Amino acid sequence: MASAAFPTRKISETIIDFAQPMLAQVDSTTSQESIRQGFMIAVTIWNVFVLDRVNGNSDYQTLMRKQLGAQWEANPVIKALVERRLKNFADDMRCISDHHVSFNADGYNLRATASDPYASKKR
Repeated sequence: MASAAFPTRKISETIIDFAQPMLAQVDSTTSQESIRQGFMIAVTIWNVFVLDRVNGNSDYQTLMRKQLGAQWEANPVIKALVERRLKNFADDMRCISDHHVSFNADGYNLRATASDPYASKKR
């Protein structure tokens, strides 16, 4: 299977853009741990759609729906992330293999590493 053509925009910038529904909820009272957890949710949702497309099924979505239960549809942030992934980022097939959120006086900094999800299919 051939690798996808990947966007040139940094994956960290793309994830910050993608995570806007979560980031819109952040204010001065939001803990650093809550922001880290928010990015973990965003990255997980991102990767679910990449891996399902690479595998040609919806196994990861099914698993996530099962794990989240009613939250998959009822939680407005999760619902918005799923909709944004499908509407605005569907063709970005980079898998996020690692990410780290750090904090400074200006707020947060996201570092992320993208990988080619097709790499394991080439073996």
